[in-house]
Amino acid sequence: MKTHYALSELVGMGLDLPKSVQGLGYKATKENWPYIETECQGGKGGKRKEYAPPPEVMKQIQEKKVADLLAASAPAPLPALADPVLPAVVAEMPATTEKQRLVDGARQGVLKAVEDVMQQSGVKMEQAIQTVLTQAQMPGFEHLARMFELARDERGASAGRLPTSRTVKRWFQRREETQSLVPKVKQASQAMPAWAGLFLHFYQQPQKPSVQAAYERFCMAHLAEEPLAKLPSVHQVRRFLDKLGNVSRQKGRMGSREIKNIKPYVVREFLHLAPTDIYTADGHTFDAEVLHPDSGKPFRPEITTIADVATRKIVGWSVDLAESGMAVLMALSHACESNGIGAVLYVDNGKGYKNAMMTDEATGLMGRLGMTMMHSLPYSSQARGVIERLHQTVWVEAAKSLQSYMGKDMDAEAKQQVHKTSRALVRQGVSLKGVPALANIQSLNPHLLPTWAEFEAFCNWHVERYNNRPHRSLPKILDVAGIKRHMTPNEMWALKVEEGAEIVPLKPEDKHLLFMPQVLRTVRRGMVHFRNNQYYSARLEEYHGDLVRVAYDIHCAEKVWIYDDCGRPVCTAEWNGNRVDYVPVSVVDQAKDKRVDAQLKLLGKRADTLESARPVRAITHQESSLNIGGMVLNMADLAQRGEEALAALQAGAETEAAALPAAEDAEAAWTPPATPEERLRLYEQMKDRPGLTGRAEVWVRRYPSSQEYRALSRRAAGG
Repeated sequence: MKTHYALSELVGMGLDLPKSVQGLGYKATKENWPYIETECQGGKGGKRKEYAPPPEVMKQIQEKKVADLLAASAPAPLPALADPVLPAVVAEMPATTEKQRLVDGARQGVLKAVEDVMQQSGVKMEQAIQTVLTQAQMPGFEHLARMFELARDERGASAGRLPTSRTVKRWFQRREETQSLVPKVKQASQAMPAWAGLFLHFYQQPQKPSVQAAYERFCMAHLAEEPLAKLPSVHQVRRFLDKLGNVSRQKGRMGSREIKNIKPYVVREFLHLAPTDIYTADGHTFDAEVLHPDSGKPFRPEITTIADVATRKIVGWSVDLAESGMAVLMALSHACESNGIGAVLYVDNGKGYKNAMMTDEATGLMGRLGMTMMHSLPYSSQARGVIERLHQTVWVEAAKSLQSYMGKDMDAEAKQQVHKTSRALVRQGVSLKGVPALANIQSLNPHLLPTWAEFEAFCNWHVERYNNRPHRSLPKILDVAGIKRHMTPNEMWALKVEEGAEIVPLKPEDKHLLFMPQVLRTVRRGMVHFRNNQYYSARLEEYHGDLVRVAYDIHCAEKVWIYDDCGRPVCTAEWNGNRVDYVPVSVVDQAKDKRVDAQLKLLGKRADTLESARPVRAITHQESSLNIGGMVLNMADLAQRGEEALAALQAGAETEAAALPAAEDAEAAWTPPATPEERLRLYEQMKDRPGLTGRAEVWVRRYPSSQEYRALSRRAAGG
């Protein structure tokens, strides 16, 4: 690149410098730009000055050269279809009404008729205009009369009268000046009235008051500020609101989230994406009730769905009792195992995605899979329209095929009938499994409420049906039957793979351990502590005090897998002891216990609230004597006798307390057996024994709710 430039060259580059040679020369002289003299044709003595610009100007020159080079190397655009050259009148049409365009066409027709007479007869314009006006009044020239009728100005001559020759001449003059004969119409004034701001303050409220209600409050406030002010009428207010745009009118009446639904939006292009480029996931509370897998009572499960954005295919799903990170983990495991590992996971900000199990840099699932998690903006479900619409298409429609549908579209009477029937059976202690569907309500399931296994099969059927059904956002094809239709998600996936899309599969040997959640724990004397359980391995002896990764199975707490800080496997640590329970407690069981405790706590709060609503009855006044059937009782005497009786009882209690230590010692010496089997055997012997007291009674009452009892009961039932 050159280092010295003539002033004319610098001016021609369009830099941020003076735009004239004289002005630039003055700037160069003032700032003492260095220069050299070079030979040229013209100039003083056949020489001209070439200046070395300062660094900031040289940077502008360099950026200009790079931009010119990129523009020159860009591929030439493909030839496009020639756009028709529209006349000026057509270019103005979008800003005109249909009636204005009709008048314009009629006037153009009148002028064309005058020009035809001038050309054919060789007469002047005045004579031609008079001829056309005369013909318009004669039989056989009804088309001219109709054109004059349409072309006339409604503000001028009355209906049925023709325009004057002078009016037609003005049309000729206007056409020469503006190339348009569109009549002007009166435009409504867009000026903001002085009272508009105060009225909008009362009208643009989230309670959405009516115009009349807002107007009344506006009048009171306006008169309070200016008692002698002239108020606008409510009709003026309504006309003012009509001038506002539909979105501007709703500001304040709609929040920032709701008003998005009436604003323009941008459609994201996705056809260039490859399968597994972007996965999008979301949870959905099913709109129908099914049987709880543990209690057998009606409840609404949580469905987590993962869809591929490029093909709209459901690549993974899971059903769980509630929204949680474990539900997301199972759905993502299903997606990666069945269809491949995604590059990006696009989700909301829910707790199922924003947690250490998913995003932790050292132990998170995203890092182990090599996926990137992206979050949409809060309260921006439109950004995740793919998965939000899928809920309606798949799961809401699926719920409507069951009698236990509880959505907004369900008839209130039918919903109440199903609800009362199921709750009545629960109160009677009847198992809902296998209860037939009600005869008067249509259902695709033969039972009133599907079991958990039936529900999982039901979900799988609907997923397969969706993936093999034409999707209207996908391109159209001509199928084997000769019918033009949209592609199905499975067809789009197969087409992309055939075109060379690279799918990163999940290796079979990685399936088990890759999707195990991991946490960081410190080794203490060959053991790691996790979820109130202790896990021991002799190979951890030399890792005392080190931070290791602990991978665990959410369904089994018998052992954990230990990795060093680099991810290399160290050992498998077995359950060795627990300071809380006598058997290891899995993560799933702990989550269930936590949920039950929360529900019991909530019920306790409700009971306290109801109890506090009882009226308190207090004796506000009492006479010193009371007459009962002629017998007069002295209340002070009765109170004194009560105090004496209470003192006697306390003295007797102290006497009896001296004899209690021996009994208390015997009760304190009672303890349950040492082994789980002996404790279970003792419970079976004592559970129906009446008259239990003290520690024995408490132990018999609490033992059935322990993890040990449930584990031994399941073992006995399975054996």
